[in-house]
Amino acid sequence: MNRTVPIPTYNLRRASGQAKLRGCYSSLIVLFLTLFMFHVLPSGAVAQTTTSTIEGTVADANGAVIAGAEIKAMGTTLASERSVTSDSEGFYRLTALPAGTYTLAVSGTGFATSTSNLELTLNRVVTLNIQLQVGSIVGGVTSVTVDALPLLEPNTSSTGLTVTPQQIQDLPVNGRDYLDLLQLVPGVAINRQANAESDNSTPVLGERSGNNNYLIDGQPNKDTVNGGPAAQFNQETIAEFQVLTTGYKAEFGQASGAIINVITKSGGNEFHGVGSLFHRNDAFDSSNSLDSTKTDAPTLRRFDYSLALGGPVIKDKVFFFASAERITERRQLDFKFPSTGNSLVDQLLRDQESRFDNPSRSFETRGFLKFSEQFGRHQLTQEVNYTNRVVREFLPLSASGSLPSTRNDSGARNLLLGFGDTVLLGEQSNPWVVTLRAAYRGEPSDSRPSHPDAGAGTRFNVFSSNTTGTFFGDLPGVNFGNAVTASNLDQKYTSVSAYVAKLFGNHDVKFGWNFLRTRVDGVSAQILTNQLFATVNDFATFGPINSGFFTVTTAGGLTPEANEIHLRNNYQGLFVQDDWKLRNNLTLNLGLRWDYDSEFVTKRNFSPRLGVAWAVTPKTVVRGHFGVFYDQFRLGLASNIPSFGGADRRVVQPFSYPRGFYGVPTLVVALVNSSLFPPNGLCVSPSMTDAQITAIGATCPFGGPFVGIDRLNRVVAPGQAPIPANAVINLSNVQALSGLTPEQYAAQASAAVGRPAGFFFFGPFGALTHAAVPPQLLPTSIDESFETPHTLGFSAGVQREIGQDLVVEADYYHRKIRNLLGLRQTNLRFQSRVTGRSFDPPFTAGPISTFGPFYEGRYDALILNFNKRFSRRFLLGANYTFAHAIDNQLGIGALPSDSFVGTVPEVTEASTGRTNINGSFTRANGTFVAQAGTFLNGPDLDKGPSDLAVDHIFQVNGLVEFPWQIQVSSIFRAQSGFHFSRSAAVAEDPDGNGTFNTIDHGPSAGRNFFTAPPFVNLDMRFAKAFDIGERVKVQVLFEFFNLLNRQNPAAVEASQTSLAPFFGERTQVLPGREGQIGFRIQF
Repeated sequence: MNRTVPIPTYNLRRASGQAKLRGCYSSLIVLFLTLFMFHVLPSGAVAQTTTSTIEGTVADANGAVIAGAEIKAMGTTLASERSVTSDSEGFYRLTALPAGTYTLAVSGTGFATSTSNLELTLNRVVTLNIQLQVGSIVGGVTSVTVDALPLLEPNTSSTGLTVTPQQIQDLPVNGRDYLDLLQLVPGVAINRQANAESDNSTPVLGERSGNNNYLIDGQPNKDTVNGGPAAQFNQETIAEFQVLTTGYKAEFGQASGAIINVITKSGGNEFHGVGSLFHRNDAFDSSNSLDSTKTDAPTLRRFDYSLALGGPVIKDKVFFFASAERITERRQLDFKFPSTGNSLVDQLLRDQESRFDNPSRSFETRGFLKFSEQFGRHQLTQEVNYTNRVVREFLPLSASGSLPSTRNDSGARNLLLGFGDTVLLGEQSNPWVVTLRAAYRGEPSDSRPSHPDAGAGTRFNVFSSNTTGTFFGDLPGVNFGNAVTASNLDQKYTSVSAYVAKLFGNHDVKFGWNFLRTRVDGVSAQILTNQLFATVNDFATFGPINSGFFTVTTAGGLTPEANEIHLRNNYQGLFVQDDWKLRNNLTLNLGLRWDYDSEFVTKRNFSPRLGVAWAVTPKTVVRGHFGVFYDQFRLGLASNIPSFGGADRRVVQPFSYPRGFYGVPTLVVALVNSSLFPPNGLCVSPSMTDAQITAIGATCPFGGPFVGIDRLNRVVAPGQAPIPANAVINLSNVQALSGLTPEQYAAQASAAVGRPAGFFFFGPFGALTHAAVPPQLLPTSIDESFETPHTLGFSAGVQREIGQDLVVEADYYHRKIRNLLGLRQTNLRFQSRVTGRSFDPPFTAGPISTFGPFYEGRYDALILNFNKRFSRRFLLGANYTFAHAIDNQLGIGALPSDSFVGTVPEVTEASTGRTNINGSFTRANGTFVAQAGTFLNGPDLDKGPSDLAVDHIFQVNGLVEFPWQIQVSSIFRAQSGFHFSRSAAVAEDPDGNGTFNTIDHGPSAGRNFFTAPPFVNLDMRFAKAFDIGERVKVQVLFEFFNLLNRQNPAAVEASQTSLAPFFGERTQVLPGREGQIGFRIQF
């Protein structure tokens, strides 16, 4: 059934390439299924996503294997010890071990016991070969320290990084948000000039941030409506997390970006806890403002209280862990007012915005509770996480126009209930590992303008007087106000998953199923775009609502019910994977995954995965992978499509007169109304009364009679004095001014201008209004192919272990990013660029905005990585990324510069007679007209450097422990500036759709042709610990963020003609140096 507005379908774009790709997929799928059928028969390890495996061989001093040796694992994360025996080849395997610190005791008849102390991170296979010495049963004990664990992973081809508990606790973490440590991961770009929830904030290997998938203890924690993480967690709750950038196994889905795999802390047989207080104050800060008059740091007060406790409920059986956190912040946003080049207008804008320039305030509460039980072979967990966040007057400094009137208030609550059971079936030395999980998430949220009294998103056309005789003013215009009205969403998620894993000879096989039910209800925001026409004096006197004539274009439902959202989706995922150890030093990682969404029906989303890991020597591993990684068709894209349960939006544009006919300095009203209401029109004089018009016989320059500015002031009840000249007339005061009810006044005002009752009504902001452009359809559809965003990823690299503590890596990445989702006007005719805007049938009244897989990108990078684990009192990590990334999309919700995709038809320019039959030509206005019969992919006009990558990234982090329990740690990051486009000297409309963008596509320009100043940041942490008795430790610390007080750019000047600032210079900067003091008590 067709659930969209019928539109022409173009299948020419990359048709041959898509056919080849499908053929490639089919061949790969057959290959993988064949391999599975042949090899799921008759040792490796089972990756359990949130747990790990220790395996190896037990041998004597001469290298002879020892059968029947007993291997016992004991650790704080295990309720009781786990033991297995080595087989006839001396091989042992301990699987499904939670991450943590373990003691591994190995004993055999006639041999001394060997004891190893291990720190095991999540989702890892550790090979630990044990050599036993001859001795008595109770003979000598050899000890292997935590540093002796091999750093290389010789059995996996995936790339990424595990952020350890020590790094989470001891590195400087801005905002106490553990995800800030994503910056440690090679290939992650940090774009702090972007909204933290946007696709550009933390892209990984050139992928949108929203294409990452987030897991908490194996439970999904991704916002499938808009992308990105869902619930936030207290930093004291997080044990560690792993970031898999690419090459990950088939068990991971719903992501073409990275997998962020997080595990939380658990209780043990002893009580342990931590309490902390962190405080920020502008007394610790420095100003880095671009405004030279601002020498003091902006106001900042932040308090962060946290408490965590874990321990036994029933020793050896039931454990708990709980944490709570409260954060309050009051922050003055430092921004620089844009300059129009006119001091009068600049001052007017400052006066308008200063009253809205209040500190941003945020309040957040986080709570977490987890129970863990060990019953026989079952490891059970139940957890609940709750967050409640309220933010007042916030907007990121992502553009120089981020004025106080554009800020938003928002609120969000997140509830997660999770349940898990991991059971080991069969013999313990090689069990079937079955993992079952279920979860529920409830996530209501809302957003609204902080200052509705500032009006809608307004373009203020500034006039020096009422008699300039101009349409759009004789002074520079400015923008202010918030275009988005209040909205809310209530997201509910129910998830179930099941995994089964088993070793068959040299094959480590795992298969499983994921289910996610998404239910979204809410109210869609309306978009209010206002054009205000007023004089400088009137704006200063009456403010943004009542200063002059305005017209608000409203895109939204005509009724409250039409704005409602009711979205539903059932996601299913199936996978099978095999880590096949061809030889002791050669492993193939094979996998196949299938993803399906009920709302966007496509049954072809098969993801083959192939990886190779070759341990050339015990210290060198060569690895590579190829795979297809599907993201998801975001449910939020259907939020404005009624047939999918989205809002039913229309476009309405009325004309409004807040002071009657006073304060109408523009000729736009006269021009438009003369054509809308023939024969006499409604031509309002900018300055003359009816008496003055009659006296001199003035007429409208566009035909018909003039209407005096005082005509509506004489619309009053019998015996009532006329409404005072220049008085505000609105819904709330019209009865007091005129003696008439609002309905009576509107009817009599209509008659006063020769119009029937109902012509005038009280509309936006309570002002007297009449319809100008009647309600029109705003059709939005989704491309019926439902092609899902996916990436063809390839990487190859080498790891080299140096000594026991150091690993260096070099990897090359190539990624073809296909079917990037975005917006396009799919019924726009090619002829629009020559003969004027027109649309293909069946809907010819206007554009159809269609979400679909119209865009693509490519990412290539060389990444060098260096990691030294903690030993000899310090740890050190560093990485460098050189990347080249291009794509042709301006953002998931933005139209391209050219929407046309298809074969170019014949077209003739009427004014010159030029035609495109024999070749292309360029019109006088700069519009390019392609040759007839050729294929044109219009979005390629925007092909250029990607917003999702920067050219160079260098990051280094480290921690040093000095005597007397003094600790210093830091994170340094330097990366190229973000890409940006130069503003065109003359606004362009390449496809003729009537939407002018500012990108300069001319010579030595193009989308994102230019680069902003670089981003350089240093965060540091200084700490001193004190022991109080045997169990209590107090730590005092001080942290600096942006220690160098750099003016890192948040926005840059894009106009080449600007003199202050010059082109490419900073117009807004990120916060300067900020200090934080902290106290932690551990027991």
